[in-house]
Order: sequence, then C-alpha cells, then structure tokens
Amino acid sequence: MLTKREIEIMRSNAKIHKKVFDTIKETVKAWVTAEEINKICSDIAIKHNVLCGFKWVYWFPDNLCISVNDVVVHGRARKWIVFKDGDLVTFDFGIKDKQVGINTDAAISMIVWWDDKNPEWARLIEANKNALYAWIAMCKAWNTTWDVWFAIQTEIEKAWFKVVKDLTWHAIWKKLHEKPYIYNYGTPWAWVKLKAGMTLAIEPILWQTSWEIVDDWDWEIYIKDGSLGSQYEHTILVTDWEPEIII
Repeated sequence: MLTKREIEIMRSNAKIHKKVFDTIKETVKAWVTAEEINKICSDIAIKHNVLCGFKWVYWFPDNLCISVNDVVVHGRARKWIVFKDGDLVTFDFGIKDKQVGINTDAAISMIVWWDDKNPEWARLIEANKNALYAWIAMCKAWNTTWDVWFAIQTEIEKAWFKVVKDLTWHAIWKKLHEKPYIYNYGTPWAWVKLKAGMTLAIEPILWQTSWEIVDDWDWEIYIKDGSLGSQYEHTILVTDWEPEIII
C-alpha cells in the first residue's frame, strides 16, 4: 500500500509519462526509427529529473519496450527497426522518481500512419482497449482479481481474439513488478481480494489466432503462429469508490 505522499509522487510521474506518450504519438511515422523514440524517452526524463523506469530492470538496456508486429512484449529499441506505414507497434514505458523510487507503468498500441492502413489490426486494438476498461471498472475495493480477469477474458473472447495466457499483470510500487502477479484468463487457484490503496498495472495482451508464445531469450517474445497482437496498460489506484487511472 502506498502512502499519500507516494501516491502524489506517482501522480507527478504520470504527468511526465503522459508527455512521453504524447510526444511518441506526434513523432511516430514511416521512416522514424526505434532509436529515435528511445532517445525521446531519455530526453524528457532528463528534462524532468526522473528516470526511465525500465532501464536496467532485469538488465534491460533500453528506455522503453518497442514491440513491432509479431513481437508480443519486451521488444528492444534495436538500431535496425525503422517504422513503416501499417506497422502495429506497442510502446511500453515507465517513469521512476529519484526521491523515493516510485514507478509508473503503461503501454499503448498504435498503427503507423492511420488505422485504415490495417482495419483488422485497428479492430484488435479496439478490443484491447475494451478489455482494459472492462477490468478498470471492476477494480474496486473488495472485488477480487477473479472479477478482473473474468472481465478481461470476456471482452477479448467476445471479439473473437485470444488471450495470451503465459503473461501476467502485476502490482506496482517501488519495484516495477510487485506481487500479486495475475493472469488475464481464468485461474481460480490464484485470486486476491482488492483493497483501497493498492496500485496495479493491468495489461490485457491479446492476439489474433493463438495464445502460445515463443521466447528467443534475447528479450523479444513472439506469438508461436506468427499472428499479430496488441497490448494496452494503465497504472491504477484502487479506491473504495471508482478506481483512479494514474496513467
């Protein structure tokens, strides 16, 4: 549970986090490189005297994760990645303050240029958003993580997509990933009662045709059948009333 001061720090982090995402949305287009986006994150963090929260966590060397097309999560900002029209790209990023070390974590997916470049992928992203906001609505004190994953799984399967089963969402605080770690599908043996003051980073991850992943042990994780997917994530604060979206 965060103190009032720690929650205020998290909210302050979120304002900078939003600047990063807004700048990414304005910048990303064909021929922009992953390295350029990686530098944008660093420049904004330095300007506001905070840290890029992912860098060197588990020895991850970049400022954010950039997952392109068939990469599920943990994509590197590799020098040879050049965006092209129609690419489906997920940007996963976090801020960490230097005073106390409080983290934020959020992700967005987008199609380079316009959604109509690939309407099926646009539908995938929309289903991802619907799943995300379905779980946010359930994140109230005394509900359980069962209520959350049920809402996520229902929304994803209603749209005829697949839940990626081997990846989880998590609590967040002074560590980027805190317990509990909860799957986005039915796992009745692993549920936790939500309490006011909990901060959670929930990230529905869905794919077109498969839920099986392949890890090449060099950060990037792929879907086994090569189909494409989407990730959206918010950091939220559980309250006695409506949950607060921090970022």
